[in-house]
Amino acid sequence: ATRRLVHVHSTELDGVPHALCAYHGRLLCGVERTLRIYDVGKKRLLRKCENRTFPTQIVSLHVRGQRIVVGDAAESLHMVAYRRDENQLVVFADDPAPRWLTASCVVDYDTLAGGDKFGNVYAVRLGEAASRECD
Repeated sequence: ATRRLVHVHSTELDGVPHALCAYHGRLLCGVERTLRIYDVGKKRLLRKCENRTFPTQIVSLHVRGQRIVVGDAAESLHMVAYRRDENQLVVFADDPAPRWLTASCVVDYDTLAGGDKFGNVYAVRLGEAASRECD
């Protein structure tokens, strides 16, 4: 038995995808400045939801529990919640300082780390009260 990946299908998008991440059995996709959730269909990806409010270009995606962390090329990090009942992706927190993001990760449920193009590594944290309110 050969161990190969089998091409299932391709889906043409209206922009370039710069970040992909699994999200509870679905696909999160950062296409230019738009965050989307797709289901994997039999013939193509099925667009379920999107948020077009990100400032420049989505370059990273991370998931921790129900939270989605979106890295924007010039505006640092944003925390997003998917509201299933309303089928909406809602930004509930972001870094107040604009930073040219080159790398990012989730340190713990409320803490994020990023690197910028000027050689800095930084951490940002959602406060306890805000964290409880968002969950």
